[in-house]
Amino acid sequence: MKNKKQKTEKAMTEITNNSKIKIILMVFILLLAVVPLWYKSKDIELKEKKKEITEYSHKEDSIVKDETFKNLKFTDISLITKNGITTFSATVTNVGNTENGYENVYIDLNDKKGKVLTSLKGSIGKLAPNGITRINTSAKGTFKDATSKTIREYKN
Repeated sequence: MKNKKQKTEKAMTEITNNSKIKIILMVFILLLAVVPLWYKSKDIELKEKKKEITEYSHKEDSIVKDETFKNLKFTDISLITKNGITTFSATVTNVGNTENGYENVYIDLNDKKGKVLTSLKGSIGKLAPNGITRINTSAKGTFKDATSKTIREYKN
């Protein structure tokens, strides 16, 4: 009887040990599946945070306000920095009574002391009176310190 009882206890111990091994294996397999998903979600969060940091829209009134230069009215102005490139965009309307000639302009971005941080060069083709076009010009850099703009003539 004692021998049978020992065999039963031994069999129960083996079953218990096998169950423990199975549980350990299941936990290990679960971790193998969950950990990469967790890291991927963290990677996506970091990319989103980086995107937030690398995209900046300048909202200062002195930058986005309408401005007229030589009968050319600049409206719908935007200055956006994305991935280290700053782009100036505007709608340009000829508000004069005659067709304007081809114009090359600089858009100077200035800091709060008036120091020019960069000069963005742009070109505007001939426009009939009330004619409308767009100007887009870019430069490498963030220019987050820009607080105002100046539009001036570019001479070759």
